Amino acid sequence: MPHATVSSAAVSPCADCARRESCLGGGLSDQASVTRTAIDKGSHLWRVGDTVDSIYVIRGGASKTYVVSESGDEEIRGFQLANDVAGLDSLCGNTHRTNAKAIARTWVCRLPIAAVRSRMSESTEFRDRLMTRLGREFDRLHEMLHRERCTADQRVAAFLVRQIDAEPAQTSGPVEVELPMSRTDLARYLDLANETVSRVFTRLQNRNIMRSNGTRCQIIDADALGAMC
Repeated sequence: MPHATVSSAAVSPCADCARRESCLGGGLSDQASVTRTAIDKGSHLWRVGDTVDSIYVIRGGASKTYVVSESGDEEIRGFQLANDVAGLDSLCGNTHRTNAKAIARTWVCRLPIAAVRSRMSESTEFRDRLMTRLGREFDRLHEMLHRERCTADQRVAAFLVRQIDAEPAQTSGPVEVELPMSRTDLARYLDLANETVSRVFTRLQNRNIMRSNGTRCQIIDADALGAMC
């Protein structure tokens, strides 16, 4: 894996994985090709121009994808949290158009792109799993394209609602979501100033819609949050 700090314990993880039935890796015919790898915070999964050789299922931790502007600033294109798939935007190309960096110590399952493409032509079930993942990515890109029409409150609310949708269903009580990214990265992703994001979080907490505690966030009133989008 290019640019990653790899643990020596990387092994094929599918056989005893509890998520095998729903994960892309579990749908491959050649599951022996899947490897689990630990990546240190700040290390890259790939950089712009690298050859596309894999996609990555995030098992724990988080990463961000970004490009560097002409002024040298990072333009955040997205975050990949637990159970997300990183690298889907490169399925139809030969080289990566973004950088991907771990923003915490992160565990990924590496799926060779050749095995993914081969399985797409063999299995309708696998293709459906992949299309579901791609559909979520298209929804996120659609949200980004229409972001300039939204207020700061709407941008933050829409981002939090997307995190709720990615969490396992909870029957009652506040919804716990993970926000491992820095406030600066979140502001860059939403195209807002740091201070603006902080003010929106404060307003949401004052309205008893959410509580923020470091990298964890409790959504107390998901309906009110959704109504803001």
